[in-house]
Amino acid sequence: MVQQKSSELAKVTNSGAILLGNIFEVDSFAGKPVRVVSHFHSDHTILLSKSGKFASHILATSATIEALPLMGFSLPEDKLLPLEYGRSIKFGEDSLVLVKSSHVIGSAQVLVETVDGSRVGYTGDFKFPGTKIMSDLDVLIIDATYGEETMVRPFKNEVDILFSDLVSELLSKGKPVIVKGYHGKLQEAMHIMRRFGVEAPFILPEKVYELTKLAEKHGLKVGNYFREGSEEAVEAIKGGWFVYLNHANSRKKTPFVASEVVLTGWFFSSPLKKIYENGSGERWVVALSDHADFEDTLYYVEEARPKKILIDAFRTSREIAEAFAKSVLRRLGKEAVVMPDSHGIEEED
Repeated sequence: MVQQKSSELAKVTNSGAILLGNIFEVDSFAGKPVRVVSHFHSDHTILLSKSGKFASHILATSATIEALPLMGFSLPEDKLLPLEYGRSIKFGEDSLVLVKSSHVIGSAQVLVETVDGSRVGYTGDFKFPGTKIMSDLDVLIIDATYGEETMVRPFKNEVDILFSDLVSELLSKGKPVIVKGYHGKLQEAMHIMRRFGVEAPFILPEKVYELTKLAEKHGLKVGNYFREGSEEAVEAIKGGWFVYLNHANSRKKTPFVASEVVLTGWFFSSPLKKIYENGSGERWVVALSDHADFEDTLYYVEEARPKKILIDAFRTSREIAEAFAKSVLRRLGKEAVVMPDSHGIEEED
């Protein structure tokens, strides 16, 4: 049997769709029979409603499918197909497996094997530890959000405890703490704080609360959190000892004076930085990311050893993607192709 050319097996389109094999479109619309959603962030649910009209199935992990209505999507229930990690499913002559990744609750890599035995994989967003490296690939499409060599966090193994200690210290000064980040990262942040001894109740706006309930349903341990406006939340706010978590882009003003901690992946010089301090409290930036940095992204490619490498330049800048391609060539001796040619969009981190 004649194998397909790698250019026919996998590509990134100008609309941001990751095409794997003959059947599957991932994370954007391309008119294929089956839409796959790697996770619920907005840059990976592009044109999902359009896929809901045209595709025969929408495939993702159970957690992602359950999160989509919370993110505002109304999709035909008869088209939604939850798939467990590691379980193979066949459409036409192509088979697909969702592979575990560590990014947000429900996130997955996508591995497709075609009828001629060719294997193509897409990492989606990922970080270590917790991400399984796909191997024996003919083509690997990799996320390179932090693909420049300067985008390294040497402190990444210590930032969890430093973040938690900072929140505890701010609470000890007698004022509540506001933590701001993206959906998914906020749930991880709550889990981290609990692991490292932050016992204060968490007060959550509606969407953050519902996503946290979903995260707990799928195994994330948080506990002692309350919906904003509930009796328990009102009492906690009166006591003044609590952590309020909200989306990074929220401009909502809170009725209480608090210190603020902003979680971002776009900070590399140190794990923590105080921005200012005044009578209202302190404002800090914490380099807590749910994406691999440059070192970990390069490590994935090195360990996966694919025959061909494609870099997704839709979800990062072309400059960063091309810088990563140069690093792969210089450090690993492998050529990497940057796709597509169109301008990228900002990742949620």
